[in-house]
Amino acid sequence: MKQVSRFGAIDIGSNSLRFLAVASEDDFLHYLDSGIWTVRLAQGMSLSQYEVKGEALNRTLKALERVRERLEVLCVPPENRILFTTESLRSSLNVSEVTYAIEKKAGMKLWILEGEEEAFYSYKGALLGISANDAAVFDLGGGSLELCGGRWSCSLPLGALRVKALFDEDVVAIEDYVGSHLRSALKDIPDIEDVKEIIGVGGTSSTTAMILKKVSIDQYHPSRVHGMKIKKTEIKDLVEALRQMDVEARKRLIGLEPGRSDIIVSGLCVILALLEFLKFNYYLHSECDALWGILAEEVDRRRAKEIKIKGINWGV
Repeated sequence: MKQVSRFGAIDIGSNSLRFLAVASEDDFLHYLDSGIWTVRLAQGMSLSQYEVKGEALNRTLKALERVRERLEVLCVPPENRILFTTESLRSSLNVSEVTYAIEKKAGMKLWILEGEEEAFYSYKGALLGISANDAAVFDLGGGSLELCGGRWSCSLPLGALRVKALFDEDVVAIEDYVGSHLRSALKDIPDIEDVKEIIGVGGTSSTTAMILKKVSIDQYHPSRVHGMKIKKTEIKDLVEALRQMDVEARKRLIGLEPGRSDIIVSGLCVILALLEFLKFNYYLHSECDALWGILAEEVDRRRAKEIKIKGINWGV
């Protein structure tokens, strides 16, 4: 009889708290369930460091409780769960206090990923779900933008929340700012010229795919948007359409989670600037990200060396 183990990972991001549960069998990870809550932990984040506010922490702790309940129902044992965070706490001035509260609520240690670690796991996860040679992966979150090409990686303070705080929805200002950061960060990376495919992960990318494909929140399944080709022209048209709507109108848009309605334009502008810089007219969206990359590594770590995770199965 084949041995099947269940694993879960929780990602506390700047804008959202997410979880993923999988079953490992042979050399595949099988999707079981996932969830997302808008907690806005990095509320007030801009260019400099910030302090996690009490109400933001309370939202996060409530979401953590719900995730714990879901993982119990899914029969994911406590020893097979991983809790991590990214830019949401890397830049926080009260990181020790917040870490203590989160670990107490979760009943487990919190792993604070460095920027390049986050980029690596996003890359690893994305390539589990999409097979591509000479690919670069971007992960756009609320606080930062990670880029990884396998042999190189970087983390930049260009998340949707942060850019929104700096420039609101000034498209030209955002694209100039992002372009300047990219030129500085990538100027000494010769491999950037060899990139043949761009893969995107993260909340803004997932939301874009859902809006373009008209997938409502209650009908979401990752397989419905995974691997979708998103054109630069489609993003430009979406930005213009969204800028004509107020926040309340955006909340009624199919595929747009209401808690993301105020930062979706800034996030889209970051992606546009990235595609412009890399001279690509499209990218491929992946629903496999750092959550998948971290779980794949954990499963590999516990197994015999000759059995490695090679892919994913959506279970549909």
